[in-house]
Amino acid sequence: MSAKVSIIIPIYNLEDYIENCIRSLLNQTYENIEILCIDDGSKDGSADVIAKLADEDKRIRYICQENAGVSVARNKGLELADGDYLMFVDGDDYMHYQSVEILVNSIEKTECDMVSAHQMHTFSLEEEMAEIAEYNCIEASHEDLFKEVNGNVIGKSSCAKLFRTEIARKASFPVGITNGEDANYIIRLLSQGMKSAIVDATLYYYYTRENSCVTAEFTESKFSITLSFDDLCEHLKDSGHMFLKAYCLQYLFQSICYNRTNAVGTSAKKYVFAESKRIGEKWLDEFKNNEDINPNIRKLFTAFFKSRHLYELARFVKDPTMLNFYIKRPFQRFRRKD
Repeated sequence: MSAKVSIIIPIYNLEDYIENCIRSLLNQTYENIEILCIDDGSKDGSADVIAKLADEDKRIRYICQENAGVSVARNKGLELADGDYLMFVDGDDYMHYQSVEILVNSIEKTECDMVSAHQMHTFSLEEEMAEIAEYNCIEASHEDLFKEVNGNVIGKSSCAKLFRTEIARKASFPVGITNGEDANYIIRLLSQGMKSAIVDATLYYYYTRENSCVTAEFTESKFSITLSFDDLCEHLKDSGHMFLKAYCLQYLFQSICYNRTNAVGTSAKKYVFAESKRIGEKWLDEFKNNEDINPNIRKLFTAFFKSRHLYELARFVKDPTMLNFYIKRPFQRFRRKD
């Protein structure tokens, strides 16, 4: 009998999207699946949509919890999953109809602990899907997982992946982190020696909607990506995972510079500036002295950390359209120090 795959979907107020997501899973060529719908206290009609689909197909399991965030919902799915393998899918995204079959074949062929596929960012809920007749799967290093390809970094997302369930349970999603929780989970697993591979096929469709967390106005919750990488730096500081340490330190300072710029003119500014200073000063010496980070990047982000205005000038030089963003921000008096 084929291995069973548990597919975990955290859901919060997704009545307009969840049916499309679930049907993309019910229509998989690989049939031995269970779909765990973790309702994180939705206040819309999501539960009714799921109930209708569950009446049609008994592979759907509905679990409701009080609103506690996506990390708690995914952790609940990790606890309840019955499958030999498991996957995470966001409730407003969808998958190619061969996804599970390709990922299961790949993980069994390579004997890896995690197999990743490519994802496509889309504004459509009905991307045209051609049959995938040929694909390759090769073992992946940490560098491969965190290399940017066409604007995507495979290792930063928990989606578009298949895990061995016993391996997936060796880490959990950080509660209270609402931006960067995926990368936190993946890097914690990788730091335990998880073997991974990459399939050269696009299997996951990442749907971008107007009111998604990606497009929403900057708030304190978006700063939590800096908190996530601060946590990862603490986790890795005494480890021998040199690439992961360098990656997390570099991303930490990139996020600090980026978040300070986006917080200007918002109610989150005071909090973001104070926390950026506290966290940045904690890791600045280690960042400057890490020889696994390109020396030019170390110099640049050390300077950017000390001067937000220098960072904003550099962003403008690289992308002149940033001037429109700066002009539209509420006026802030210039100060010598952030």
